[in-house]
Amino acid sequence: MNQESKVRVPQTAKGHRPTFFDDPVNDRLTAMMMSMVTEMWVMRERLDSIEALAAEKGVFLTEELERFEPSPERAEERERMRQEFLDRIFYIFQEEAEDTDRGDTEDTYEEAVNISAN
Repeated sequence: MNQESKVRVPQTAKGHRPTFFDDPVNDRLTAMMMSMVTEMWVMRERLDSIEALAAEKGVFLTEELERFEPSPERAEERERMRQEFLDRIFYIFQEEAEDTDRGDTEDTYEEAVNISAN
């Protein structure tokens, strides 16, 4: 399949986001927190794996890690990864901004559901 024939699939789900609290701000904060918790757990698992593998090989990195200074290239890569991390954490706000730009509101969602139900 060549590039021109590929179909671009949106990366966001459409429709009404489920709500759990009376104030939508609490739902947004909960979504952000859950995203951060997921990211942190994945990092913790990876760090645990690295520490276990290093210890199995007789390599203890604690002191070296404390003194480590990244190269400029590594620091640049870390900044790119940090920005990607923040993009995932604040995704909920970006999604809402895009919905607003398109004119998508809860009312337009309800209207679409009613039209498709008839």
